[in-house]
Amino acid sequence: MGTLSDGSGYLTQRGLAHLCGVQNAHIGSISRDWQTDKPRIVAIRTRLERLGHEREAAHQVLVWDGRRQYSYDPVVCEAILDYYALEAGDHIQAEAQTNRLRFKRVDLGGWIVDQFKPKPEPEASTPLRFVPLATNAPETFEAVDAVILYICGLYALSVWMAATYFEGLKQRAMNASWNRLGLYLPLKAMLEIQAEAILRAQKSLSF
Repeated sequence: MGTLSDGSGYLTQRGLAHLCGVQNAHIGSISRDWQTDKPRIVAIRTRLERLGHEREAAHQVLVWDGRRQYSYDPVVCEAILDYYALEAGDHIQAEAQTNRLRFKRVDLGGWIVDQFKPKPEPEASTPLRFVPLATNAPETFEAVDAVILYICGLYALSVWMAATYFEGLKQRAMNASWNRLGLYLPLKAMLEIQAEAILRAQKSLSF
């Protein structure tokens, strides 16, 4: 497949064979037998004549980089494609039928030329960025309330820890061996005074 210097498109022998769903040799034999009266040659040339086209040869020979290449113009390609889609008898090809319908809607020559047009550069996509959700700043009184609650929580925790500590100290003092020496009573009085102070603090906190 390619384009000529006049801007028209063509298919190579291999490309046309692929379009019709046949082997490359079948297209080669059409070119070789073009001037004969074989049935398939007559059918293909008749199609061309009905469309107002006549060809002395099925192909043109191109030389590129020292290599010969057979090129088939879009009109000849469509005539051969129609033959393998409609008139080849037991050799009708499903792929040829599919491509015939396809290129009845899309011009084959234009499609070939479009394959060689430069494709536009894809637009660079914008990288994703994290955008935090907007949040309203807390009002002043809400911030003050939060600080007060935090301080009260710390105070309550401190009172509870102190009460637990003195209660444990009291139990240890009651069970200590040196209580037999008469030291328990003044110690008990001191612990009770401290416990009463903690109790008052707890009551004021709960109020």
